[in-house]
Amino acid sequence: MDITNLSLRDFRIYQRLDLTLNSGTTLIYGPNASGKTSLLEALFYIATTRSPRTSTDRELVYWNAQGEVGTSPFARLVADVRRAGNRVRLEVIVQLRTSDRGQLTGTTQKLVRVDRRTVRALDLVGQLRVVLFTPADLMLVDGPPVQRRRYLDITLSQLDPHYVRTLAQYNKLIQQRNSMLRAWREQRRPLRAVDTELEYWDREVAAAGGYLLAERLRAVADLNRLVGPLFCAITGGAEPLEISYQPGFDLGPTPGAGELARRMSDRLRELRRDELGRGQTLIGPHRDDLLFTVNGVNLGVYGSRGQQRSVTLALKLGESELMHARSGDTPVLLLDDLLSELDAQRRSHLLHAISRPDQQTLITATDLSDFDAEFLQNIQRLRVEGGKIYPS
Repeated sequence: MDITNLSLRDFRIYQRLDLTLNSGTTLIYGPNASGKTSLLEALFYIATTRSPRTSTDRELVYWNAQGEVGTSPFARLVADVRRAGNRVRLEVIVQLRTSDRGQLTGTTQKLVRVDRRTVRALDLVGQLRVVLFTPADLMLVDGPPVQRRRYLDITLSQLDPHYVRTLAQYNKLIQQRNSMLRAWREQRRPLRAVDTELEYWDREVAAAGGYLLAERLRAVADLNRLVGPLFCAITGGAEPLEISYQPGFDLGPTPGAGELARRMSDRLRELRRDELGRGQTLIGPHRDDLLFTVNGVNLGVYGSRGQQRSVTLALKLGESELMHARSGDTPVLLLDDLLSELDAQRRSHLLHAISRPDQQTLITATDLSDFDAEFLQNIQRLRVEGGKIYPS
């Protein structure tokens, strides 16, 4: 899978950009705040309809965008993608909303097209598969559990359309169920019908949750076979990385989606009194976690900064290999500020690990000094300054 062309209009610092990309490795370098990270953000946004840097789409639109006659300001992102057997054009437009008086409201609306045909945002996910690494991803190891759940969900959503739809359904069900639990806790809803009402919600939540759990467990099992050797290759060590899934209830020995749904439903029934007291759903995929260990040591607690960075890189490369194994297509690697904080040995091992002829990789850096001459000779180089890109 390759991105052959990227076009941006009024996205972040880029007022106009039309960029042709090679297959293989491309190094994008330049000073801080020149637009390097925004390029990778744009590609991730086209692939997932979400930004890795902000939850507010308003920030994506160039601050002084003018729009066109009769329309409010907008950002337009277009990528031409070459996949096994076909090509596809992906387009996302983020437009600022206006009030009845024509004033900007601070909110946005999103238009998504695949080959010029308007589709739902969920239908875009998986059309382009990407794996993004940024320095903020170090929180995968020592940050809150939501970061690790997001890692699994983004990976599986790009691979399985049913997963991304079930995840959206599950999150909506949990939101509605929690709203009901809070209403009972605050006595805004009579308790006399609580068991009858929750029976329906428990069944729906458990059915969706069972499927998500089964797919996550399968992904963790596959990742464990991949990230162990990758971690050793990056660190030059002999002890592999191990990932373990941390659920909120007993999953049983070899559970499938149906059995997981049954166990989750039973546990929800057992926790009913506690949930009514706390006003929230206490178990399920929305509360689970991952644990990363090497030789039994929890690297989220006891790992050095270098070890945690190596874990994150191994996870991202493992994510790429998992996508390739399941889809037959190699995803695009987006590596932001890849080598910072790595010693010379880890840099060498990592550059060797990502140098694959069938892998399109985009790397950002502030300069060329961290890369050896042989590596630089075999890649495309682009220099970025103030939202402008120049061949190097």
